[in-house]
Amino acid sequence: MSKTFRFWMTGCVAVVMAAVSADLSHPKPERLLAAVHSKYSADETLRKLESVAQGQGYTVFARVDAGRGGTGFLHSTALVLGSREGITPVRVDETGHAVDAPLSLVIVTLPDGRIEVRFPAAETYPAAGSAADASDQRGLAGLMSLQSVVEQALA
Repeated sequence: MSKTFRFWMTGCVAVVMAAVSADLSHPKPERLLAAVHSKYSADETLRKLESVAQGQGYTVFARVDAGRGGTGFLHSTALVLGSREGITPVRVDETGHAVDAPLSLVIVTLPDGRIEVRFPAAETYPAAGSAADASDQRGLAGLMSLQSVVEQALA
């Protein structure tokens, strides 16, 4: 299977909401995710993630609360990080059907009460040097530090 996709930086909230909606509505997203359990409550986990991300130079582009529903888990919130310029990367696969926000973290309350943080696995995306332009390279490089944000916040 080809790994061709389009990648760009956007400030359009509607595009980003479309990208994170799959993560919020499906208990097992199709894309490759890393997942880490948090020892904190969902609210405290979210606060810690925001604090560490902002300390590393990100802004909070969007926070989307999916609430309770028939999603296979009790509650989920997506935290989408962006640059100081108010933009965030978005990726569309070669078919144009799968849209995702690479700098998104999803905080999930599992049925057993545990809190899980899901985020794109770095190997899902090409190396930053393969991006078409400088803004793409900055966005892809952010993926490498996303795991660092999670590790620091949950330490």
